[in-house]
Amino acid sequence: MFAPCAGQLLELAAVRPGERVLDVACGTGIVARGAAAKVGAAGSVVGTDLNEGMLEVAREVTAGRAGGIEWRAADAAALPLPDAAFDLVCCQQGLQYFPDQPLALREMHRVLAPGGRVVLGVWRAVGHQPVFATFVDALERHAGPEPASLMRRPFSGPDRDGLRKLLADAGFGGTLVRLGGFLARFASPGEFLRQQVASSPLEGPVGELDEGRREALRHHFDQAVEPWADDDGVVVPMQTWLVIASRQG
Repeated sequence: MFAPCAGQLLELAAVRPGERVLDVACGTGIVARGAAAKVGAAGSVVGTDLNEGMLEVAREVTAGRAGGIEWRAADAAALPLPDAAFDLVCCQQGLQYFPDQPLALREMHRVLAPGGRVVLGVWRAVGHQPVFATFVDALERHAGPEPASLMRRPFSGPDRDGLRKLLADAGFGGTLVRLGGFLARFASPGEFLRQQVASSPLEGPVGELDEGRREALRHHFDQAVEPWADDDGVVVPMQTWLVIASRQG
């Protein structure tokens, strides 16, 4: 799911050899790894995340690789990093989760060198994600409002105008907002459900459903995603905002 978005984000960033890159809310590090391949031995990459479990996976994936990435536990709103230390700050699908988005963006501005860039990936609202909208509807009907709310959260970020305002208020200029899109593929509707539940906070509330309600959820989703099914499974269209801005002066 995140690989195509990471590729588009890094393409927009135009990462150059020798640059110093920070990946905020790095998760398991897909953007940081892509950036490391581009900056080469002369550059450096730091990945930060609040979730130590994510960072442990990132460390395991990159163990023993040349051009190591520094992984650090950190709150995006209080980065334990010096001023003007990076040429590029990336944040893929993290902004929508930050309790204080303006403060997090001011922190990204602070750690950027003058002329440095910030690039953001932020999913569009769930209404622009037809398969996920269908999933949210199935959760609402068969698991209740709380699980449905959990699945809306990734798509609750600011829209284009909201992103422009947040960046301007944080001191950034030259903002460009681009609409990105790609198709993710899953082997079946059931595999889509399994992955979404296993990799999110849904595991608890969905796992607690009795077998009848779980079967009703599966059946509802199977029927509703038929327009996106083919002989190889289910195609999931995704839309994301891709944003680049610079620190002025």
